[in-house]
Amino acid sequence: MRYFILAVLASIGLNATIYYAKVEPVQKYSIKSAVSGRVLSSNYNMEGRISKGEVIIHLDDVLNKEDLKNSILKLKTIKDLISITKKNIENAKRVAHIREQNYKKIKNLRTKSRVEKDNELINSVNAQNQVLSLMSNLENLKSQLDDQKYKIASLKNQISKKSIVVPKGYFIYKLYLQKGDFAGIGSPLVDAYDISSAKLTIYVSKEDYALAKKGVIYIDGKATNYRVDKLWDTTDTQNISSYKAEILLPAPKVFSKLVKVEFKEK
Repeated sequence: MRYFILAVLASIGLNATIYYAKVEPVQKYSIKSAVSGRVLSSNYNMEGRISKGEVIIHLDDVLNKEDLKNSILKLKTIKDLISITKKNIENAKRVAHIREQNYKKIKNLRTKSRVEKDNELINSVNAQNQVLSLMSNLENLKSQLDDQKYKIASLKNQISKKSIVVPKGYFIYKLYLQKGDFAGIGSPLVDAYDISSAKLTIYVSKEDYALAKKGVIYIDGKATNYRVDKLWDTTDTQNISSYKAEILLPAPKVFSKLVKVEFKEK
């Protein structure tokens, strides 16, 4: 009888290991500056509030926008030059063709002197060289066009990175910079939380590893239909001999509440 009671108590102990975890947002984001610049505006009153999807921090992009404006005008100029050069090439080809035909007509005539024939040949070669020169200019313009398109794309990218937007519905936990501050590359700007759902992070023992996969999860003593979303198959580097586990929950009214977690057999 004594051994039977001990066995029952041991079984209860295996199914009643208690873990404590804080209800946290499903994801935390730390937004850092990808570019440098002075802060033109900082919506500091949004700290501790839910984002509406608006710009939270705006870095100085005045020169970038002016450069973008000029670059777009230059792009149009290059396109116009390409169009003109293509027409010039067509005209030069016609001239080259006429010069070539003129030379072919007289090159075997005895009535024409060597000087006249050489002059016509030179005119034909020069006309062909003009075509080649224009074609070279066209390729150069095409290269400039590609460079200008890249510059415009790069400027647009820089400008977009200077308007820091936190996705709508996210909780803005902390803003690091105010108007007039300077942000360097890598400077922290905003901490924001995705509060669309919640998670619990616990470190289960080796004995509870299999139970965490298949058992019933109890939260504050009540059975739930929750499942372990992630379960690491190697022990944690800090919590030695324990396995990190994450449980997803619906978004609560209040985060950071400490709850009791247990795994039990079905």
